[in-house]
Amino acid sequence: MKKAILLTFVALSGLGFYAQSEAKADETVSAKFGNSVSGAAQAKGYNFVYFEGDKSSGGLLCFGHSLTKHGPVASLGWSNDCGMAASGKDKDYVHLLWSMLKKKYNDPKMGLCIAQGAYFERNFPEADKILPAKYQAARDFKPKWIVISIADNTNAQMLKEHDFIKEYDKLVKFLNPDGKAKMIITTGWYPSDKINPQLKAYAAKKGITIVDIAEISKKPGMKAIGLYKHPGVASHPSDAGMAALADAYFKALTSKK
Repeated sequence: MKKAILLTFVALSGLGFYAQSEAKADETVSAKFGNSVSGAAQAKGYNFVYFEGDKSSGGLLCFGHSLTKHGPVASLGWSNDCGMAASGKDKDYVHLLWSMLKKKYNDPKMGLCIAQGAYFERNFPEADKILPAKYQAARDFKPKWIVISIADNTNAQMLKEHDFIKEYDKLVKFLNPDGKAKMIITTGWYPSDKINPQLKAYAAKKGITIVDIAEISKKPGMKAIGLYKHPGVASHPSDAGMAALADAYFKALTSKK
């Protein structure tokens, strides 16, 4: 009976076959690198798009997973609602980068759109359905700058069975349909050879700037080791790591290339 109820809920909610439970977190490409934080509970309910500042200004859009925004989860010892492992919202890469752009372009009212992309990562074969259903508000924001930073919550088996880059390209075109926004993409934070090379090849083919954040993660002090008891949380960027990400993204977004 419980199984029947669950299947009915999945069908009615539009989650589809690929919706994953927390029990499958160990199947992600980042699990072997210490990421035991599930992508299933990174956003509150099914609200994946958030705004700050002037929503009508078309400012910065950050589309990403837990490094971008993760709601509080008591069982993880994580009580903030920002980029995971940052000591506060003002210390995560999203808000650091936003501040840097506002200062450079003298635009204190610049809008910020944060799109929690773990749902897309975990269900990427259904991109055609997911993008308009879950992320239309991010597209309608009409951003001037875009950072897409996803990869780590993709399911290893799913990558074997489906063309991730084909669906990723749909995401890129969905968020930047007219190509007018300055957009950069990133590798995963964890050094997975299953997906990062694909993203680098895609960026080279499309002429898109890519920031290799897996290389940043390898540097001393970039992870929050020792700051959180939960090893998965601690494997995320420290305040220094977040600052390094913001600096790299700022340089890439403001370069004349």
